[in-house]
Amino acid sequence: MESGLLTENTGRLYIRYLIPSMGGALATSVYSFVDTIAVGQSCGPLGAAAIAVINPLFALACFVGLLVGIGSSVLMSKAKGAGERGKSDRIFTSSLILLSFLGIIAWVSTCIFLRPILAFCGADDEIMPYAVDYMIPIAIGLPLFMINTFLAPVIRYDERPGLVLKAVLTGGCLNIFGDWFFVFPLGMGMFGAGLATALGALTQTMLLLSHFYMRRSSLRIVNPGNIAKGAGKIIVSGFGASILDVAIGVLTIIINRQTMRYGGKDELAVLGVIMTISFLLQHLYAGIGQAVQPIASTAYGASRKDRVWQAFSYLFSSSVAAGLLSLAVCVAFPIPILRLFIDATDSVLAIGPHIIIIYSLSFLPMSVNINLVFFLQSVLAPVPALVFSLSRGVVISLVLLYVLPAFMGMDGILWAMVAAEVLTIAGALPYTLNMRKAG
Repeated sequence: MESGLLTENTGRLYIRYLIPSMGGALATSVYSFVDTIAVGQSCGPLGAAAIAVINPLFALACFVGLLVGIGSSVLMSKAKGAGERGKSDRIFTSSLILLSFLGIIAWVSTCIFLRPILAFCGADDEIMPYAVDYMIPIAIGLPLFMINTFLAPVIRYDERPGLVLKAVLTGGCLNIFGDWFFVFPLGMGMFGAGLATALGALTQTMLLLSHFYMRRSSLRIVNPGNIAKGAGKIIVSGFGASILDVAIGVLTIIINRQTMRYGGKDELAVLGVIMTISFLLQHLYAGIGQAVQPIASTAYGASRKDRVWQAFSYLFSSSVAAGLLSLAVCVAFPIPILRLFIDATDSVLAIGPHIIIIYSLSFLPMSVNINLVFFLQSVLAPVPALVFSLSRGVVISLVLLYVLPAFMGMDGILWAMVAAEVLTIAGALPYTLNMRKAG
């Protein structure tokens, strides 16, 4: 029986996947978003600055989960489109082994080297106690974040996007309640915010795992065959999309260090706010790409190029709309945004709008760039996807983050982010459109 991914109207199918995918991305990112508000209001600018320092570790967990989850789901979707169910099961089994291997390495390393890692990410002696308090429960529960980001695309591949939405919304709501209850009535501060986040992630994991106890699950653990070969294919297929989170982590570290050099703690507090918003938005944008991925990959595997490019049209339109809306909100309401996140001082309010407005100019090209990468991954074009991911997220950004501040000071850090996105879209969009012309 042919999959609904090949028979249902592409537009209706896209909406059916988009709403859970966007909701799932929102709920996943809400952990850092709500935590920043809670600690910013209870601990002030130092709490917000600590969140900026911690964000790279969240990015590491998301990278491991997405690397394996996106890579395996793309390959499984192509196999499904080609009618090769046994191959899908072998890929799924290989992905579980790979996730376990990478996850244990990341988890143990974080727990053992927590303080040196936080110092490397930008924590000084004043910020360090806040960051450590928050990270204690997060470090213990780090595998949960990897498992959740792995399972979301895998379960969407298995045509149950609604369960992903239910799981992440439930975990997100528990995190929001926990942030209020632990931080304010119980007065647990940074530790309470971290505990709420870990408990939210645990709830999400339990709900996602319930999929495998239901009859609707088509995924089976089998003999994976050549594990090294299977793991290699998963990594190649997933690296372009998952590098987004590595880029977030690397850039956050460099931005934190450059901000402390050319600015100070107030600037870092404001950047902690706008980068938390950026972290949320990047995952929302990725939610658009993840909604298209099973549709495009399955159509590609079945050689249905018409459905592949129909999916791309929906993807591109949604990306532009999301980027424009994000930009408009940040430009129109910088002061309310600051007051929402932190108990802002006069000095923070004086510099905050300028930082937020310039940084937000990157959101429109960022949205398009992220989803072009997801689309290229979906049609098994991992090399250009990786090139464009590395360009926007690492290579161009890092060069500009060191060059522009030398001439422009603190503003150079902000314009570096905008320029990196604009330069990347100038290459990525024509490349993808040329693929369409070539058929």
